[in-house]
Amino acid sequence: MTQLQMISTTKSIAQKDENVSAALMYGSFTKDEGDQYSDIEFYFFLKDKESFLAENWVNQIHPIILYFTNEYGSEVAIFENMVRGEFHFLAIDEIDIIKSWDGVVEFSEFDKMILVDKDGFLAATLNQIKARKPDRTTDKNILWLSQSLLNVLLTTSNLIKRQEFAHANQSLANVQKYLLWLIRIATNRTEHWESPTKSLEKDIGRGWYSQFQLTTSNLNGENIRTAFQESLKLSGKLFEHLNVDSKLKRLLTRID
Repeated sequence: MTQLQMISTTKSIAQKDENVSAALMYGSFTKDEGDQYSDIEFYFFLKDKESFLAENWVNQIHPIILYFTNEYGSEVAIFENMVRGEFHFLAIDEIDIIKSWDGVVEFSEFDKMILVDKDGFLAATLNQIKARKPDRTTDKNILWLSQSLLNVLLTTSNLIKRQEFAHANQSLANVQKYLLWLIRIATNRTEHWESPTKSLEKDIGRGWYSQFQLTTSNLNGENIRTAFQESLKLSGKLFEHLNVDSKLKRLLTRID
């Protein structure tokens, strides 16, 4: 697979580069889910970042046709073979950023994440992580998700009433995000939490998938109204299934 060859090349370049102290890989290939359509994604920790030229470094992996920084701060490369890569280049004294992910993201096996660790700093930092697989099913998390869902449902309702259908459709996407998280809890399929639509066709049962499908829409006003009503129905079902607080159930019935 092309991406596996590129990962191997990246590891070789990082290993030979004296300026690279550590290289961490994340994403599909650390979870044994990578395929020919997957991105390659890395963090690099450098001894000297001042004179470092990121684009030139990445171009060694494979010729680049586009390189830029996206809205999330990731440096994105689109290679000539149309593989997409995400890169983060940080100073070695910034390695503690990994600790900020503790309890937020699900970690892969560390030996699959560690690409290069010349000075042992990466392994030492990863070994301080306490919640390698956060529990998404706690009452506290269900409460927060339910509150957040009610919030975006009300926003969407008001936008529909105002007949701002394009804006309402965007807001409906936020509704769908919280619905998916609650569905994943209800079905005990909390993998792919960070990207809840990923592998959804395989992760949840056909019944739940069909009900979620009804919450999607195009920009037609009537279709958006229908999708919103289906979102309310699915929210009610989830609140019952997950024994959400009765106060929130009553609030849901007031949204139309």
